[in-house]
Amino acid sequence: MLSLFRALRADFQKLKHTQIFWIHIVIPIIGAFFFLVCYNLFNKVETIEKHVLYFELLGMMFPLLIGIICGMVVSQEEQAGQFQVLLGSTKSRSISCLSKLLTLILMGMFSLFLALGIVLFGLKLFLHVSNIPYLLYFQVFGWLIFSNIFIYILSFFVSLKFGKGASIFLGIAGMLIAALMLTGLGDRCWMYLPWAWGVRFCDYATLYFMPAVMHKEIPYLLYSIRKASCITGAYTLGILILQLLWFEFWEGRKCDE
Repeated sequence: MLSLFRALRADFQKLKHTQIFWIHIVIPIIGAFFFLVCYNLFNKVETIEKHVLYFELLGMMFPLLIGIICGMVVSQEEQAGQFQVLLGSTKSRSISCLSKLLTLILMGMFSLFLALGIVLFGLKLFLHVSNIPYLLYFQVFGWLIFSNIFIYILSFFVSLKFGKGASIFLGIAGMLIAALMLTGLGDRCWMYLPWAWGVRFCDYATLYFMPAVMHKEIPYLLYSIRKASCITGAYTLGILILQLLWFEFWEGRKCDE
């Protein structure tokens, strides 16, 4: 545990003065302000529908941003001695890999906290909205983080194995899949597609705050969320184990990769 903490501190120090750090601050601020402006302009739309749209946009953008960030972080490690710092900075390679993944996830949590927190702050103090669904925002924060851990691990692996371009391409494809899964095409298969988890979890969480939802539909919603949560957890644990095992034997990217 002490080795992991030291590796985490070192990883944060390496990213502290890079553009990666500022991306996690600037993008959520811009997105939050854009949403607040739109919220104020389109005041004829039902309040809860505005929140749903914002959550869905966050869910769709997350895979793209994860692909970009993972590609940039791995590219930084490649430039620092062809991954030798990443591979040899700790006694256990698993610690080094886990530290890098935790760094990415924690920075993503901070970025999402800004994106949601600024909106709540603006709705309350500047737009004077009285019926803000605070609980829904806390739930969305948890669901988006939980559902995107798998994508962080996958994008990190793709960046290590194939490079920054492949990771960005995966992010673009993931964003398009997430958008597609919001339609009726995703009703049956969304649980098995990691890029659909974020947007679908947010939608299901929002349904509880909609007065049009019948009480008889709640058991089905609970069943769907529990089933999807189990699948998400199993997928995430499985890919994490595979990633750590693979990293133990990885020797860096060769020229032909």
